Formats: sequence, structure tokens, C-alpha cells
Amino acid sequence: MPYRHTLLFLLATLTTINVSAWSRIADAHVHSVNGMPCFSITKEEEAHNGTPMLGALIVSDLSVQPVKKVWSFSTPPDRPIPIHADSCIRYGDLPPTATTGIKPKSLVPGHFYSVFLNGSPKDPSDPTYGYQGKFCVRTTAAGGQQVIPINSDMQ
Repeated sequence: MPYRHTLLFLLATLTTINVSAWSRIADAHVHSVNGMPCFSITKEEEAHNGTPMLGALIVSDLSVQPVKKVWSFSTPPDRPIPIHADSCIRYGDLPPTATTGIKPKSLVPGHFYSVFLNGSPKDPSDPTYGYQGKFCVRTTAAGGQQVIPINSDMQ
């Protein structure tokens, strides 16, 4: 009987382990090109883990409830896109092998956005499965648009 109780205890303990500790979302790099957001990975991430292969990208408006996707695309599983820290996936510009999921909507000044790059490094032992960044946009005095990245260490 004690053996059975020990086995049940171990089984119950193992099934409650948090599996999220075995996966990770790294920071995406959000910057601006001509007032439009551009997305890539950080230089630190590339130096540490190499060039990831991107399978999809989703931009969501976090300022509305429920959260609304405002642009997305995916790539064929056999043709992911390599993404470097110095590359730019510009908002609304579809990479050559990608298929549009959601056509790009206009970005609203003052709204808070999230980007998720679904991809992972070539190293199968690396638990990274995606890259996430946040940003907002504002109207400039000249009537243009300015992208303001929201870094993970900002409060």
C-alpha cells in the first residue's frame, strides 16, 4: 500500500509541473522606417541564438476589447523566412513567400499594439518559440506618424 501511495503522489506531482518553464518568448525589435513600424529580432538575440526562421507574424491592437488583429501573414512550412537583427519587416509589406492572413489596417494614433513573430532558432535545444514587442504610434506636428517602441523594461 505505501508503494501505491508514493506512486500516486509522484504522478500527481509530475502532472502539475509548469511546462512553460521549457519554452520562452524573446524580445522583438520594433523600430521605425519613414513613420511605419518595422519588426525584427534584437542584436543580442541574434548574437546569442543565431538567425531564427519566421513562420508567421501577427500585429494586434491592444487598446480595444476584445483585442483585434490588425495585420498578419504566414509562410509555407517548407519556406520560412530567415530574420536578422538588421532586417526590417515593415508593417503592411508582405514578404515574397508569405500569404496574407489579415490585410493591414490603419494604425490609430494613441493605440497600444503588440507584434508576435512566430519563429524559432535553428538550434532544436533552444526553447524560444517566438519574439514579442509592443509599440504605439502618434501623430507628429507635420502630420506624419511616429512609432514609439515600448521596451520590456519600461514601466
